[in-house]
Amino acid sequence: MIILIATCAFALFYVACTYLSSLKEKWQERYLVLFLCVFTFLIGTRVGWPDQGVYQIAFSEAPLPWEINWFGEIYGYAEHGYLLLASIVKLAYNSATFYFLAMGGLSMLLLYKGLKMYCAIPLLGLCDYAGRFLLNRDFQQMRSSLAILLLILAIKLIHDRKLVAYMLVVLLAYQFHHLSLIGIPLYFLYKVRIGPISIIVSIVMAMLFSQLLAGSISGVVEDYSQDLNYDTYVQDEFVEEALGLRNPMIYFQIAILMVYTFMEPILASKDKFYHLMRWAYFYSTLILIFFCNYTALSGRTSTVFATCEMFMLPSIAMGLGKEKRFVFYVIVGVILVYFFWSKYRSVMMMLGEV
Repeated sequence: MIILIATCAFALFYVACTYLSSLKEKWQERYLVLFLCVFTFLIGTRVGWPDQGVYQIAFSEAPLPWEINWFGEIYGYAEHGYLLLASIVKLAYNSATFYFLAMGGLSMLLLYKGLKMYCAIPLLGLCDYAGRFLLNRDFQQMRSSLAILLLILAIKLIHDRKLVAYMLVVLLAYQFHHLSLIGIPLYFLYKVRIGPISIIVSIVMAMLFSQLLAGSISGVVEDYSQDLNYDTYVQDEFVEEALGLRNPMIYFQIAILMVYTFMEPILASKDKFYHLMRWAYFYSTLILIFFCNYTALSGRTSTVFATCEMFMLPSIAMGLGKEKRFVFYVIVGVILVYFFWSKYRSVMMMLGEV
């Protein structure tokens, strides 16, 4: 019953956002802030979610800022930047609930900044984030959420070709989660021109290599995962659960990427970040495909720039006429409701509620 209630609530949220997107910009922004505040409250007051106990123990053991041993390891903190942030929060108010509220609030602030900077329809972008990423990241993987949203906010520096500034942000994000290293290649890849043919060929080649070179890839994956502190996710149980090329998320991302690509004549002239978003999402899709035999690893690394989806879908919507846009809203809504239901159901199953 709780799954049905939560899913219906998300469906109503999506319908409300599509309606509110037709209001004047100032009202759209007010509702955007309101919804982000609600999300922050839900993140901060959640009870019993996966990984929450680990975060609570880690917070309780966090030293004060001046007591941090920068050369040692503390339970729950692989990255010192996140340790420092937790210590500062603890200094302000030593409460686990306040800690979750503070971390959730910081993530939602970064999300707000990203939506305002890159998104044509921020409320629709928020719906995509809520359906696709919110439950896995902000309710469970708080460190990765902060790192990813920081990177997303910084990709404007790639567009502006500010190498030093971008690398400094990557270094900062790395202090919250090691997966931030995924952001480095994108700066250099963005210089390469791509079109429909090169994208299709690259996707097909990635699919072939993921299967033909599966044995060779395994060694690369072990090194790659250890560098990112993701070595847990290449162990037997995670490999056995892998869907490989049967993972429907691969084809969902390919579909969005191809629609976005074939609408280039319409979208590129309206969005100065069009080519950057396409490259970021293309990069994410290649990672998802190439490491598809390691579902958890590919999912958790490809998700970094899959986040750009929340800017791409609104851009596609803006490029459609009224009738086609309505159909697009319905299709996207059905898909996002399904994603939300699937993710929420998985959490409830882990908690033994199903």
